[in-house]
Amino acid sequence: MLLKKFVLVCLLAPVLSHAAPVTLVLTNGDRLQGDLLERNQESLTIKHQLLGEMIIRTNTVAEIKTDYEALAQQTPSADSSTPQPYVEPAGLTAAEPEDTGLFGTGWLSDWERRFDLGLSGSRGKSDNSKVNVAFNADLATEKTRINSRTAYFYAKSEDETSDNSFFTSINRDWLQPTTPWFMFAGGRFDIDRFKDYDYRVNANSGFGYEFANTEKFLFVGRSGVGFNKTFGGERQEFTPEGLLGLETRWRINAAQRLALANTFYPSFDSFDEYRNVTSFDWILDLDERAGVALKVGMTNEYDSETEDNISKNDFKYMLSLSWSL
Repeated sequence: MLLKKFVLVCLLAPVLSHAAPVTLVLTNGDRLQGDLLERNQESLTIKHQLLGEMIIRTNTVAEIKTDYEALAQQTPSADSSTPQPYVEPAGLTAAEPEDTGLFGTGWLSDWERRFDLGLSGSRGKSDNSKVNVAFNADLATEKTRINSRTAYFYAKSEDETSDNSFFTSINRDWLQPTTPWFMFAGGRFDIDRFKDYDYRVNANSGFGYEFANTEKFLFVGRSGVGFNKTFGGERQEFTPEGLLGLETRWRINAAQRLALANTFYPSFDSFDEYRNVTSFDWILDLDERAGVALKVGMTNEYDSETEDNISKNDFKYMLSLSWSL
């Protein structure tokens, strides 16, 4: 734990005739040895034998090791025993860097922001290429939970475009710390060249329940009402619909996360008309300090009202690199 053992040096400072000798282990693996001259919440000042006085930012230090042998030589009392490691008091942690928002603009500060990019293709017996680009932004506090998704998909096979679609969606949960019940509202906008419509808008709201909500696992259910409106193409209709959904997020370990959701939209116009949307994401952190991860994702939407000449299933799979922004 950061600054562990350093508190001991501070307690012994009044009886030392010289600054405390320490070894700083930096977050990038480097080590610096010198005499600790000063410490505050943001930085440490040490005197290096060759480089002289150096100021090191606290958030770049992974560990501070005290040189007990050198410390004992500086202690004037011959009866002084080698000090034992001191347990760091609660709350004594390194200052985390301030989140300045997306690209330092202050926008979406304190949100988890990720950019995904996936490319694939082949040349030879068949020529095809695929690209998917996405931006995700999530916010979680005691009183609110917001999930935003924006993505674009393009695919080409044998010089013919097979996918050209875009969507953006947002969902907000209004949480109540004293109860697992919450309210939610959300919406989505779609453009898809290969559907029987040009544009689609849907929105919904209702109530949800947290079956489980821990640091590593979230499992919620949703129930609500809304509408689905299509524009252009062969299909221009307004459909009032219900919503029944289940959603889970699981932090498997420090490097792996999994998210799975399924939402059923029954039509209020006819009970044999419905939509069903399923999504799955698995994220593996490759370099936590650089914010780089590998992401495997799959989505499928089944729409019973799609025209007969178009598949009722719209299945997409993605293999992407993901960067924290």
